[in-house]
Amino acid sequence: MRNPLTYIRRVVSARLAVGQRRRVETGCMRDKNLLHLFLVLNVALAGGFVAYLFLSRNNQPQVVATSFTAPAAKTNTPPPRMVQHTSETHVVSVLTNPTPVAATTNEPGARPVAKGEKIDWKDLEYTNYQAYIRSLRSVGCPEDKVRYIILADINEMFSKKRAKEAELHDPQWWKAEPDLMIANALQQKGRQLEEERRTMVEKYLGYEALENERSEAMLWSSVQLTGPVLGSLPTELHNSVQEVCGRSIDRHQGAFWARVNEGQAMNQVEMAKLREQTRADLRRLLNAEQLEEFLLRYSHNAHQLRLELSGFEPTQEEFRKVFRVIDPLQHQLQLEYGGVEALSLQQRERFDRQRDAAIKEILGATRYEQYLVTRDPLYRQAQMTAKQYGAPPKTILAIYQKTKEAEAERQKIYTDAALTPQQKSAALNKVNQEQIQSVQRIVSEAAIVR
Repeated sequence: MRNPLTYIRRVVSARLAVGQRRRVETGCMRDKNLLHLFLVLNVALAGGFVAYLFLSRNNQPQVVATSFTAPAAKTNTPPPRMVQHTSETHVVSVLTNPTPVAATTNEPGARPVAKGEKIDWKDLEYTNYQAYIRSLRSVGCPEDKVRYIILADINEMFSKKRAKEAELHDPQWWKAEPDLMIANALQQKGRQLEEERRTMVEKYLGYEALENERSEAMLWSSVQLTGPVLGSLPTELHNSVQEVCGRSIDRHQGAFWARVNEGQAMNQVEMAKLREQTRADLRRLLNAEQLEEFLLRYSHNAHQLRLELSGFEPTQEEFRKVFRVIDPLQHQLQLEYGGVEALSLQQRERFDRQRDAAIKEILGATRYEQYLVTRDPLYRQAQMTAKQYGAPPKTILAIYQKTKEAEAERQKIYTDAALTPQQKSAALNKVNQEQIQSVQRIVSEAAIVR
């Protein structure tokens, strides 16, 4: 018979073992479930963190830093442009590197102009440019610096417009008769551009800024500086040249009226020295290319050369080359003697040979022969005849040939001793009538062809 105590201990031990095994199995299950739960939570947290980064990057307000370069000390070097222009399209950049901070406003288009953003100048009439000005002020740019930037910007734009008009209205300066319509149109365009510039300054900076600025209204006041070289002179240099020309005109008029009041003729050497003073003033302002362009258009010697070559019809390059050689000779002669009229016969012949040799070398043999024809007084007479009839320049040579033939007939009649005075008069009248009829026929044929 089993011992009851032993049996009880075994039963208790067995039950304890079963309970312990169940507890172990239950603990393992719990640990496994907790592990799964922790893994799921970690994945969820990682996904939430990624979503947070993505949303915070897209929704975070943009913070932009803007800093202005301190103004440099005043020198002769032009200040850096705050606005760069390319033809009619302009790239607006507030600074060298940063992007301007947007002004706080609810108005449409009230945003700073970002570096590299292209703005057409027509936008000046709308809100973009005003937003650009507000951006400058919103970041603390001093008001005097704002005015400086905007004035420089507007003046540069109109300087380019004036240069374009000066090139478009450049007359054919190598011809004897300038186109006065072009000159008048340029003056009118200059006044129009100046009025537009002043209106724009007042619109964006106010009436006080307009009144306090240094006006550019002198442009094209004394001479019309045109062409790609003179037309693109910087405003300050342009105005300085205008001042030189204004003083030159006053000097010449003063000398003229002084001579008139004294009852004396003009002293040509004195006039040449006044012209030299003007040239000296211009040499201090202009480089060699600019000075040559000025003399080609506006000098006394260029005017005389245009008249001399009016029948020859030189090309632009031929006129330039001839003037380049002839002007120094004539200018020195005028300073010493006043003109060729003051030379002795031998001096004049020597000067003419030197001058003609230089022209022949430039033009070549064929064109030089054509040039000599235009110096014939009969050719000048044919020019005047063509002008009286309103005939085109191409008829001058044909009229010249008939004029030469008629003059040769007249010389024969004058020297014919067998003719009485009455016969000579009748013969001369006949030659004159035939010449008139020949000229009228040439003019009529040219009108039909035209």
